[in-house]
Amino acid sequence: MKTLVIGAHTFGIGDAFIEHWGQQFFPEGANWDNMYQPTREQLDVRDNQAIMLYMMNHGPFDEIVYSAGVSQLKWMQDITWRDLDRVYDVNVAGAILVAATHRNLYPEHPVRYAVVVSDAAHTPMRGSIAYTTSKAALEMAVRNMARELAPLWTVVGVSPGVVEGTQMTRDLAKEIPDFRGWTEDQAREYEGVPPIGRRVQKSEVAETLWFAITGPPALNGSIITINGGK
Repeated sequence: MKTLVIGAHTFGIGDAFIEHWGQQFFPEGANWDNMYQPTREQLDVRDNQAIMLYMMNHGPFDEIVYSAGVSQLKWMQDITWRDLDRVYDVNVAGAILVAATHRNLYPEHPVRYAVVVSDAAHTPMRGSIAYTTSKAALEMAVRNMARELAPLWTVVGVSPGVVEGTQMTRDLAKEIPDFRGWTEDQAREYEGVPPIGRRVQKSEVAETLWFAITGPPALNGSIITINGGK
C-alpha cells in the first residue's frame, strides 16, 4: 500500500497521522518507502502543474490523507479577494485538485481518501470568515467527491474541534486575544471546554483518520466529527 500525506512537516495532524501509521505495523515494522510526505516545496497544492508532476512521478497511491490547511484572522471590512484566494486555494481547491489529478492519471486505481475538515464549518466566528466558509465548502467537496468518484474511491471527511498541540492552535492562541481585543481568559471562555473536559489530542484525530482510510467502504461521503461532544 502506498500512502500519501499532504500537509505534514507542520507539527500538526498530518505528522500525527504518519506516527500513528507507523505504529500500526509494529512489530513487523512499517515499510517507510511506501509513505510519501512531501514538503510544500515538493508538492504545492496551489499549483495544478505541481500536483500533476508529483502524481506522475510517485503515483498511483492507495491511500491519500489531505491535512493541508491555513487560517486567517481578518475583519470583513478589511478582507480582500487575495485573502480569500489564499485560504480557499489550500483549504478547498487543493483537496479537489489532488483527487481530480489522481483520477485523471490513474482512472482504474482504487483510492481511500481522507480529508481533514473542521467543526469550524458549523461555528461562525468573528474575524474568521475565510477559514470557516472554506471548511464548510470543503465538507460539501467531500460529499461531492464521494458521490462522483465512487465506487473506486472511498472519500471521508474527518472534522476535529480545537486540537491541542498543533502549530495552528498555538498561533491562534497568540493572535486571537490581540485581534479581538480580549484577555487570555476571555479567549478561553469563548472557546469553551468540550464535555470531555479537555481539547482533542492530535493522536485522537490521527486514529480517526486511520479509521477513515481502513474502515468499511460504506463510510463513503461521511463526515466524522471528533470534538469531544462540544
